Amino acid sequence: MADLSANVIHKTRGSTRQSAPIANGVTLYEGALVGWEGGYANHWADGANDVFAGIVLGAGIGIAPGAALLGNTSATPIPEVQIDTSGVTLMHLDSIDGTPTQAKVGDIVYGVSSNTDDLDLTAVTANNTPVGWLSYFRSATDSDVTLFTPSEFLAYVGT
Repeated sequence: MADLSANVIHKTRGSTRQSAPIANGVTLYEGALVGWEGGYANHWADGANDVFAGIVLGAGIGIAPGAALLGNTSATPIPEVQIDTSGVTLMHLDSIDGTPTQAKVGDIVYGVSSNTDDLDLTAVTANNTPVGWLSYFRSATDSDVTLFTPSEFLAYVGT
């Protein structure tokens, strides 16, 4: 091995939005929490080997504007979905389980499904891993959750 001895310009992309192929037969919706399961975007279900990705923004390659975000791995091209992987803050959530309080700001938030109404301050199963943290409290029915980026998720779970 030798150190680099000439300039190399790598092609790069930003890490705040990513397109990913949708798992076969899976319908995703804008605003859904998603993860990578077997290399494909799928509903966040917190499986043992799933990696939290972020929140669905909308259609990607292979999906017509306004069409359902339906995965078909036999299609050419395979339909893709746009995911916000930036660690966005979801504001004014009204149904975080586990009774949010000012004292819980900074606590880990778990996602037990793709529905943001199912966010919870308590791990519901042994498999639960976090998707973010309680970042602002206004009332028990008005709080913000900042989602983890995929890198933060992987660092937290130690993968």
